[in-house]
Amino acid sequence: MDLVFVVIAPVFGAVILGFALFRAGIFDATTSEGLAKFVYYVAIPALLFRSLARAALPAVLPLPLIAAYYVPSIAVFGAGVLLGRHVLHWDRASQGIAGLGACYSNIVMLGLPLATTAFGASAAVPLFTLMALQSSVLFPLATYCIEVYGARGHGPRPPVYLSLGRLVMNPVIASLALGVLCNLSGWVPRGALDVLLEKLAQAATGCALVSLGVSLAQYRLAGDLRDSAVLLVVKNLVHPLLVWLACTALHVPAEWMRVAVLLAAMPSGVNAYIFAKRYGLQEAVISKTIVLSTLISSAVTTFILHQTLAP
Repeated sequence: MDLVFVVIAPVFGAVILGFALFRAGIFDATTSEGLAKFVYYVAIPALLFRSLARAALPAVLPLPLIAAYYVPSIAVFGAGVLLGRHVLHWDRASQGIAGLGACYSNIVMLGLPLATTAFGASAAVPLFTLMALQSSVLFPLATYCIEVYGARGHGPRPPVYLSLGRLVMNPVIASLALGVLCNLSGWVPRGALDVLLEKLAQAATGCALVSLGVSLAQYRLAGDLRDSAVLLVVKNLVHPLLVWLACTALHVPAEWMRVAVLLAAMPSGVNAYIFAKRYGLQEAVISKTIVLSTLISSAVTTFILHQTLAP
């Protein structure tokens, strides 16, 4: 429990800071809006581009591990969309937010320190493989649901080329694509450009969490939690269970399986909130979901670590 607390405490600290600054009258709603735009258009793209451009890709991709993690993750995304449509009765664009909130794990802030501390060097290959692919796999799905699928039924259907153009020009998608291209070409940002990207990337997590805290201060965490509860069950329980079953079926090595299951059990990532804030979709629900998911995840991950580290 101490390990989990040490990792999770700074996350809540940043959120509480934003909450307190809003309640003290130092920050207001426009501050949260400005921080969210900075994170979405500048900090997150810098982080994704720099990480992918500099990543040491494995010579042979561990396909069973990738399939065991991302086939269930995509299935959970689809389940989130369906739940958003048939249970939560959200509009089409908001269904993409439901999908992302149900499957996107907080790997960078929680999964990385937890896995490396708990499992040591044996966690390196599965951890960085899954971490490098998460945004590349799930962000395009969410962007498509919001930008393309979400646009249907709202006036004339946009031309295909316009929808694809909006998808490609999305700052998150564009930064992912550029990062992969640079990696494959062998060009790596250096000198002043690399320092600039590093500074911007370092701001992503902190600004996002403070923005989340400011947003939470504008909503009541108490009250109707039905919509959040639906997403919490899928993210905190169904997602890690499906990944464990897939790893077992595909005979993923035990050292890699425990990392994959741990990452799936991570709480809903703050990027779901960034998408919700950017598009003005279900911000209150996603804010509550992230906070409650982090609380629940502390218990789930403690159980997983106890099982995997037991002598």
